[in-house]
Amino acid sequence: MPDFIIRRHEELALGATDATLRRSRQNGEIVRIAHGSYARSGPWVGLPPHEQHRLRVLEAAERARGTVVYSHYAAAALWGIRILGTWPDPIDVTTDQSRGGRSSGAVKRHGRSLTDVEIVEHEGLLLTSPAQTVVDLARGLPFADGVVAMDSALHIGRHGAALTTTDAIARRVEAAGGHRGCRRAAAAAEFATGQSDSPEESHSRVWIYLLGFPPPLLQVEFRLPSGRTARPDFYWNDFDHAGECDGRAKYTDARYLRGRTPEMAVIDEKNRENELRQVVGRLSRWEPRDLYPPRRLYDRLSFDGLPSSKGRP
Repeated sequence: MPDFIIRRHEELALGATDATLRRSRQNGEIVRIAHGSYARSGPWVGLPPHEQHRLRVLEAAERARGTVVYSHYAAAALWGIRILGTWPDPIDVTTDQSRGGRSSGAVKRHGRSLTDVEIVEHEGLLLTSPAQTVVDLARGLPFADGVVAMDSALHIGRHGAALTTTDAIARRVEAAGGHRGCRRAAAAAEFATGQSDSPEESHSRVWIYLLGFPPPLLQVEFRLPSGRTARPDFYWNDFDHAGECDGRAKYTDARYLRGRTPEMAVIDEKNRENELRQVVGRLSRWEPRDLYPPRRLYDRLSFDGLPSSKGRP
């Protein structure tokens, strides 16, 4: 567990009091992340939301009593599955419907027959399998959200390996047949792919489809004049048209900077873009914010010459 995590019982053993912890919270020095657990504000706010939720689940698990099965968003965070939108405050757990139990402000209980749920052990905790997790999410979320979660679990470029397969997801969709949201999950499963590198790409692909643009090829590799390669997010071969959703993480996240300054990353990306424009007929670029409202993406692609079978939304 990171050293910026603070546990109440450990602090009290070292001589702190509840009053000092309360003052630290009021001063903004620490934030409460679970019952009896806090984090130092500086490191905490620097974490991506999925990592914050993962740590909150782990801290809640430290104090859980009895057998607990983590599911939905909690399982997604533990597996490293990305989502679209914000992570919830309550921790999702699945319980046997015959045992009852109510949700609270800190825990959201999903009652169902555990014989119908695919449960595995992961890092000492019981949680729904990756396939079960994304199907559970897709059943209760809009189509785009379900696709984003499934794409993340299927991602072939994930460190290590993809978390699941299309066949495994299809089996969990079939097992949910007749229950609420199963058609929505089936549609997301049919659309999902392991080739999307980020939630922003997955979300863009959904809107490209819903807005009536032709289905693109994904991650096509091009040899640039400098000799290096580029793989734009989308490529429409019939129109020699490439497209990229340009998230800002590549200019701020240390994983993408790889020792470069943000200014160096901007220059490198601009040079790459200039070279890519030399080998494709047209190139469209947009930011994740251009998906809200989606007519901004429609206008961008239409202005750049890509045809749509639908009118402007």
